[in-house]
Amino acid sequence: MSTAIGGLIALGSSFLVDRHRSRRDRELNKRSELRSAYAAFLQATAEASEILWNISQGHDNDETARARALTVLRDSSVLARRFELSLVTSDEMTVSTSQLIKLLIAYRDAVGRGIPYNDEELSRPRKEFSRERERLIRVMRETL
Repeated sequence: MSTAIGGLIALGSSFLVDRHRSRRDRELNKRSELRSAYAAFLQATAEASEILWNISQGHDNDETARARALTVLRDSSVLARRFELSLVTSDEMTVSTSQLIKLLIAYRDAVGRGIPYNDEELSRPRKEFSRERERLIRVMRETL
């Protein structure tokens, strides 16, 4: 009888340990998935921002530079990465990433119009985008 009770206790204990391990593994996988999606989105926005900065500085000033500015979101996969991110994150994070993209679009539009780098009409959207990206990074860190 005591052997049977001991066996049941061992079985129950093993079940609880496996259940805890499984939950922990799921949480680790979720964090890893979030981290990867966050990194891909931030990398895409950084690439877009870098392209816009180069065009606005005149480093990339051939005839097609302004046209490239207008297609930067597509070319750097910003929108695709946002959709990817929206599959694995909260609605609040999706709203925040959409806000960042709106600011990136304002920055893109200013560069696409050929506004000089030091002009307030360009520096305002560039700075707003940078501030929002820093805020979003802080929020992302808090969720990991």
